[in-house]
Amino acid sequence: MANEFTYRADHAGSLIPPPALIETRAMYARGEIGATGLQEAENAAVKSAVEMQRSAGIAVATDGGFRRAEAAAVPLDGNRLATSEAAFLRTLTRRPIKVAVPAAPRPQASEPLTRALRRPDVVRREIEALIAAGVDYIQLDASGYAALFDSQQRAALQAQGIDPDRRLDELLKLDTSALSGIKRPSNVRIAVYLDPGAEDAFWRSISGYEALAERLFTQLPVDRFLLPFDGTSAVDFEPLRLVPKGKLVVLGLVSATTSALEDADKLMAQLDLAAKLIDGDNLALSPASGFAAAGKSSGQMSEADQRRKLELVADVATRWWGFEM
Repeated sequence: MANEFTYRADHAGSLIPPPALIETRAMYARGEIGATGLQEAENAAVKSAVEMQRSAGIAVATDGGFRRAEAAAVPLDGNRLATSEAAFLRTLTRRPIKVAVPAAPRPQASEPLTRALRRPDVVRREIEALIAAGVDYIQLDASGYAALFDSQQRAALQAQGIDPDRRLDELLKLDTSALSGIKRPSNVRIAVYLDPGAEDAFWRSISGYEALAERLFTQLPVDRFLLPFDGTSAVDFEPLRLVPKGKLVVLGLVSATTSALEDADKLMAQLDLAAKLIDGDNLALSPASGFAAAGKSSGQMSEADQRRKLELVADVATRWWGFEM
């Protein structure tokens, strides 16, 4: 059956691992249980996560990243994601499923781009394997972009002898190479999540760098952009007018680092502002980042807080766009 979802209530994919899984990982690391025991705990946690997302009103299901011991990018080797994550997730639900894939490793300052450009082939094969495994929504977790829209981080790059504008060209070449030419059914969505990175550098504004934003929006061959704005601050949505028609922007306006719930009416008003610059049918809503890394770094998010955040995203999405499921 064709997938008609536009995933108005979205999220970056990672969820806070339950305490039982954390303890099981520790037991596995100490050699107290084997791989089978760890897998059973992961399976149980993924089942609970799928049901939690459904009951919270999120239209697409992820496995929370529970098979990845750390929230950082995992190395790609063959079809690891398709076999160890997507296949099991597909057995749990008939609803659309989403898997995140780490982007190709970024070139070091002195590394020739020609060498780095060999890496996207692995990412492309991974995406193709996920499509073959029945994944409806594939998200490329792309680090490095957010720093290019932040004046302080641009200055830090320049101090290292790195030209931020040239860096953007390099990142675009890497990710475009990984995403171009992929054959997929019309119902499969491919998105890029512009990971703010460990610096927690959420985009409070991307104004001032419109030329860079336009290149990003027009050159990456994706259906959706997940933008990690900070919903607690005034946001300048003006660069959204540069997004090509037909591309969808997921506004990360709900914090994944603090437990306090955002005001639903304020979120509605922010969507109203964004819709003055881009067709409202080409917008969606999400938390600003994944919960796993954000919750770990802040120490302020519980599983119950996480659920309330997702319920808020789903509620606002329903109020603004109507029911999707």
